[in-house]
Amino acid sequence: MKLISLTANKSTFHPIYFNDGINIIVGKQVAPHNENDGNTYNGVGKSLTLHLIHFCLGSNKIDSFTKKIPDWEFTLRFKIDEKEYFCKRSTNNQGVIEFNGVELKPRALHDKMIKLCFKTLDTPQNMTWTTLFSRFVRRYRASYASFDAFVPKESDYSKILNNCYLLGIDTELIIKKKELRDLQLASAATEKAIKKDPVFRQYYLGKNDAELDEADLEYRIALLEKEISEFKVSNNYHELEVEANEKSYQKKELENQRVLVNNYIKNIEDSEKETEDVKEEKLLKVYEAASVEIPEMIKRNLEEVSKFHQELLVTRNIRLHKELLKQKQRLEEIDNQILQIGVRMDELLDYLNSHGALEEYVALTKQLSALKNDLNRIHEYQRILKAYRDTKLDIKAHMIEQDKATDLYLEDHSDYLDNLRTEFWRYAKRFYPKKKSGLVIKNNSGDNTLRYSLEARIEDDSSDGVNEVRMFCFDWLLLNCQVSKIKFVAHDSRMFANMDPRQRETLFRIVEEGCSSADFQYICSINEDALLSFKSMMEEKEYYNIIQDNVVMELNDDDPSSKLLGIQIDIDLEDKGKSSEDMA
Repeated sequence: MKLISLTANKSTFHPIYFNDGINIIVGKQVAPHNENDGNTYNGVGKSLTLHLIHFCLGSNKIDSFTKKIPDWEFTLRFKIDEKEYFCKRSTNNQGVIEFNGVELKPRALHDKMIKLCFKTLDTPQNMTWTTLFSRFVRRYRASYASFDAFVPKESDYSKILNNCYLLGIDTELIIKKKELRDLQLASAATEKAIKKDPVFRQYYLGKNDAELDEADLEYRIALLEKEISEFKVSNNYHELEVEANEKSYQKKELENQRVLVNNYIKNIEDSEKETEDVKEEKLLKVYEAASVEIPEMIKRNLEEVSKFHQELLVTRNIRLHKELLKQKQRLEEIDNQILQIGVRMDELLDYLNSHGALEEYVALTKQLSALKNDLNRIHEYQRILKAYRDTKLDIKAHMIEQDKATDLYLEDHSDYLDNLRTEFWRYAKRFYPKKKSGLVIKNNSGDNTLRYSLEARIEDDSSDGVNEVRMFCFDWLLLNCQVSKIKFVAHDSRMFANMDPRQRETLFRIVEEGCSSADFQYICSINEDALLSFKSMMEEKEYYNIIQDNVVMELNDDDPSSKLLGIQIDIDLEDKGKSSEDMA
């Protein structure tokens, strides 16, 4: 893939037509010697160029485009394997991109570009068109922080995956370690969940014995199941229970009555025995008393009194006998009632003893369900704990296995890896002949998701300009590996900001050589003073051929028409809140 042109539907826009080889977009000062004229290199559109390339190729929606430059439409033309393509995207409707006359959603375009530019058709998670393409076109301020900082907030795993893929290093081992690490984290989450669960926690901490509780529950469940299987439900249990209680009360009342009647009968029988004759001396005493109190009885004699008494006894005995018969009949009735009630009570109690109420049955089933649930919880704990321990051991074994496989891979591919190291070292030595430098590729057996340790090193890499040189060497190495069909690298002016003139000169010499020998494109935006800083280090013809003849655009801020868009506008191009996943 090489770029052909970047155009727009507005006449004020300055179209860019890209050359094979070096393409320089220069930011110029109109009055460089006047420090007070307010003209600067910033805001002329140099950085915007790189963002527009991404925009046409399906980057995230840029809200400021919709607000600040509505109705604009940008078109990027490019070629892959000498076949020309174009992508056209409007600032108004950014959800649709026209690809060679066909409208596509951004993600559909990503899939299309992946297939066109990369050897793989199926990319794993974290390896997308955006993450891969960003390694050829650094567009954000944060992208110039370090050699592997291509996408804002990109995870270390994504960095190593994408970088190794473009370096031609096996990615299956990277993916496998990530999968094992994810399993490890999931296993740790399982352990945490076990410790948080109030039931599981007791067993995990050893306060309860799962095997003992399991045996006890199984025994209790068996007993309860037997009880429930023999349980007979009575639909009118409570009615019969009320009747039994009433019968019991009635029986007690009748038994009390029976006692009273028996006592009454005994009293009658005792009274009937009082039939002896009245003693004469008693009669005399009675008579004497009567003569005092009843004067009219004085006329009566002792015989009459005796006769009167006998008549009273006969009358009394007849009355007592009748009452005795009546009470014995009443006693018989009571006994019969007690007998009948007793029979009914026996029936009721037998039935109630062999049956139960529905709620009692429900209570038993609930109890059984609770016991079974407790038993299932123990079984679940035992299953989870076993799976956790088995997984933990399996992961550990696979980790060791993968570490060995990685060592073997690095050993088997040592020639290729040495070539990568040599290439990086060769580029770095061009800049710093006396500084130690190199590309470190090692097996990372640490407790993390990173399969390899990948570092681009230059001695004193904290010094001004060294970090930028390191970035350039790494980017140029990625391009030269040619894992993809992308044949260009694009840099913002930030790449040159901290370099000294000698480093800038060296960079363009390396680029010129590479573009000539390998048919690459190099696209950069750079300030005029940065170019002029090394002009004296080249022969005039050399400077013209490498630099001057390859300037495809000159921009300045003396007037809005001299800027890329041809208008005065401030656009925020930094996706500060976006992650690499958002940009995929």
